Amino acid sequence: MNRPATLACLISLLLVSGTPVFAAVAAPQSAISQEPFFAGLVAQAGRLKAETEAFKPTTALVSQPGFPAYAQAIRALSAGDVQGHKTLKARGTDNDLKCILTGLSRDLPIKLDAIQTAKTDADMKTALSKMAALLSDNIDVIVTPATADSGLDCTLEFGPDA
Repeated sequence: MNRPATLACLISLLLVSGTPVFAAVAAPQSAISQEPFFAGLVAQAGRLKAETEAFKPTTALVSQPGFPAYAQAIRALSAGDVQGHKTLKARGTDNDLKCILTGLSRDLPIKLDAIQTAKTDADMKTALSKMAALLSDNIDVIVTPATADSGLDCTLEFGPDA
């Protein structure tokens, strides 16, 4: 059994399901999280997580005046995660983070779509909870120092463009 591919699949499944994958760490923070671009991603995800958690879980949410700006901010974070992936790929470093950022960038629009298409308040509550968990993961993967390289291969996991 190919352990890195199995791990990559497990992480992807957990991210898609909205299950928090990485626990917040009080200290120390990764070196990459100190770089302005990546610190900006962390700050952006933190603001969006707080906003997501503050929403009232009702289907009327998507028709509220501020929702289009929220949706645009989620899409911008997704694009930022892609840029983070490209930055790390160009450096030839941080393979795990590079791959995880790709997964996050693909999962954010999926979670946003679940919010936008929620049919009941209960569905909305679930969709918001999953988005908040994904945003938490977006923070945690950047700030948590890597302890080992799992051998993730983004090309195998996400295709030739990754």
